[in-house]
Amino acid sequence: MESRACPVCRSTEATPLFDNRMLAIGEFDMSYEVGRCQGCGFHFAHRLPPASQYGAYYKAASKYDVASSVSALDRLRIEAAVDLMGRWIPKDHRVVDLGCGYGAMLAAMRDAGWQRLQGVDPAPQSALRARENFGLEGIHCGTLDNAHECVDLQAADLVCLMAVLEHLPHLRTDLEQLVARLRPGARLLVEVPAIEGFRADGAEPFGEFSIEHIQFFSFASLRNLLSSLGMQVIAEQAQDLPLAGTGSAFVLAERTAVPTPAPRAPEPQARFDAYIADSERIMQGALQRIPAGRFLVYGAGSHSARLLPRLPAEAQARIAGVVDGNANLTGKPFGAWTVQLPATIADTPELPILVSSFRAQNDIAASLRSKFPNPLVLLY
Repeated sequence: MESRACPVCRSTEATPLFDNRMLAIGEFDMSYEVGRCQGCGFHFAHRLPPASQYGAYYKAASKYDVASSVSALDRLRIEAAVDLMGRWIPKDHRVVDLGCGYGAMLAAMRDAGWQRLQGVDPAPQSALRARENFGLEGIHCGTLDNAHECVDLQAADLVCLMAVLEHLPHLRTDLEQLVARLRPGARLLVEVPAIEGFRADGAEPFGEFSIEHIQFFSFASLRNLLSSLGMQVIAEQAQDLPLAGTGSAFVLAERTAVPTPAPRAPEPQARFDAYIADSERIMQGALQRIPAGRFLVYGAGSHSARLLPRLPAEAQARIAGVVDGNANLTGKPFGAWTVQLPATIADTPELPILVSSFRAQNDIAASLRSKFPNPLVLLY
């Protein structure tokens, strides 16, 4: 793992809080260490894999260009974003969605009346999925650091970064370059998971520390970051997401001609510490439900990547296979196992299936019950 400075204040000193050890997915070991900046209190992965590995991971194992429908969770997030836009962004403004995925939010904007829309996403099939699912055009394959080669950022009235900032290994550099390409008066609409919404009870233990999330924002740290980049915050909105046991922070900021950084706001440290302690308690409860004999694991995402290394060696040896419905993972190594298609479950109808997911546990269980006779083991 490589060390990095705080993306908010650039301090190189951080206090370690949690070792987020994960199984390798394919050739990617995405383990990282969560720390607290000793300068400003920001919480982030201060030791993490090389940035090049994140780019390769999103291209090889993306889940953002395989969806065929909008989840209830994403609908709630999108509705909150469109509501905020409706109060601040005229319908004739030019909007660019960076990290647009398969186009769900762009489609909602279009349906709400915005027509001058473009999107950029690193997932290679995003444009195809946006066209198939929503009839959208204007989606380009690219990253935040080369988005200006795909779309005219200087002409944008609004740039959306929805559930993007928490993913970026070069967060500060990427945002500095983006802001420099915006004209004064252009606006940023940002959504991030909010520490104010972190909770362990009724949520996936350590779920906020996913494979891809390497920054952990509060409203305070988001204001601190944007202000330090010459952006003036003009609107904020919290959105509870009970389906995921978390919440989002929405912030609308405007690029100013003369940057005037605001005083630094304090971080909610006690809440972050409580989240880690409560997650550990719930994880220990889940570990008590592991089957006693041989079993299959359904799920090759963050949940399994974190859960399986916590199992004793003898329990790991009893795992007969790992299956997942994400076609981008099929055939790829997952720790000591190779990810198989769900259809292979039919070969071992007597084996229990450990449903290794929190958010999708019940949906996965319902699908498996409709197709296979195997007994199911639910962790939550």
